[in-house]
Amino acid sequence: MSEKSQKVKIKKNESCSYGNFLFDGERLDDLEYDGLKIIQNKNLYCFSSDAVLLCNFVKAKKSDTIVDLCSGSGVVGILAQAKTKAKNLIMIEKQPALFDMCQRSLKLNNIESRAKVFCADILDTSKILKENFNFQEVDVVCANPPYYLPTQKKLSGKSQIDIAKFEIAMTLDDLAKTASKILKFGGKFYMINDSDRIVEILEKLKKHNLMPKTIQFVFPKKEQNSNVVLIEAVKGGKEGSKILSLALSCNS
Repeated sequence: MSEKSQKVKIKKNESCSYGNFLFDGERLDDLEYDGLKIIQNKNLYCFSSDAVLLCNFVKAKKSDTIVDLCSGSGVVGILAQAKTKAKNLIMIEKQPALFDMCQRSLKLNNIESRAKVFCADILDTSKILKENFNFQEVDVVCANPPYYLPTQKKLSGKSQIDIAKFEIAMTLDDLAKTASKILKFGGKFYMINDSDRIVEILEKLKKHNLMPKTIQFVFPKKEQNSNVVLIEAVKGGKEGSKILSLALSCNS
């Protein structure tokens, strides 16, 4: 990851001239790239710097289709497509409120012709691709999924936030299974997750024929332990992984 990408910041602009796109409790955030903006709700799950780290980690060709699983308000998919110039973007988000915000963000940014979002369980992704696009395999999949098991940390009691943070509505195995199912042979899967789960993550990826090829641990500060990890896996890839050099969080 380049030094420049590590320093990406999110600029918040709560008072804006986009009233027709915003509902009560919502704000418009400037993504500081190519004029893109995204709608978020302060009462729901709002994305963090981890999403920025992931979208900078994703690689895709101009002819590729990217599928963004657990897309939330859409920041990872929207920025990843903009930065890679990928031809198409398909996003899957289970929570209706986040799906609705994402859909309005696509319209606000005038990218509906090349980006679509569906309100669905990630396990239905293959069916969605077949029924809506007449194909079931893609070049690139990315995901910023829930990090924690319900036994790891205390739930907030706010169901919409807890579903985004904890494996309540989906599991790590569901994610790896879905990514493998919809990727072409040689296709790439990019994800970010809690560093403490690295062993389980690698096991699940390999179980579903996704070979981890590039791993980068991210550190809040140089003197602190890693808190999140970025992984690039290749469907049907050969054994062998590389560990990238130190990466600091966007908040460092």
